[in-house]
Amino acid sequence: MGGDRSLDEFATDDTERAASAETDAGVDAECDEGSEPDSTDATADSPEGDAPEREAGVDPAESTYAWSPSGATCASCEATVERRWRDEGDLVCADCKSW
Repeated sequence: MGGDRSLDEFATDDTERAASAETDAGVDAECDEGSEPDSTDATADSPEGDAPEREAGVDPAESTYAWSPSGATCASCEATVERRWRDEGDLVCADCKSW
């Protein structure tokens, strides 16, 4: 195999590594000096944090199935079950689901 190469070919020497570290430290120091959070940032006060904005007219995704290890109530017959499926917008048990 003629494509084998030594890892030494990819390594940088200590001088290059030190220069890179100094440059990175200088950039961090410049960014930290006098920087304060932007008060106009919409996500700062948002309870959703960094959630992307939705386009107008687009409904959010809904799960088709839910599993609750301690059980949850079926929206149709009110039985307590571990597994429920979405049917007409409600989470229902397998017996109440219109397959």
